[in-house]
Amino acid sequence: MSYQSPEQRKDEFRRYLEKSGAIESLTTVLVGLYEESDRPLESTEYIRRCLTDASSGSSRSADDSADGGNVNSISAENGRLKKENEELKEKITQLTKTIDTLNSNLKHVRAEAKSSREEIKKLKSKGGSS
Repeated sequence: MSYQSPEQRKDEFRRYLEKSGAIESLTTVLVGLYEESDRPLESTEYIRRCLTDASSGSSRSADDSADGGNVNSISAENGRLKKENEELKEKITQLTKTIDTLNSNLKHVRAEAKSSREEIKKLKSKGGSS
């Protein structure tokens, strides 16, 4: 085993970190923390969570920040769901109006049918008595 100077050991360790992807992962997490508008109180917890999420194989799109929560995709899905919710509420309102109109029409048709039956009874009773 050959003797390595502290500089050589540092250089070897740096190459190891680069080759293993650790420097890239740390850089990504730190840039994400830097760009975070609402920085967490516990930066070490943020870093730990991001690195844990990254190592667990959670996939991120290029748009996603390095916060481990896929904020952009969750935000986009939230927006889509809110829009869908509003559309469904509007559809419920329209269908409720349609149901009210149909119930009103049914009430009128039943009243007309009842009136017609009574008219027919009167005509039959006049025709049958003559």
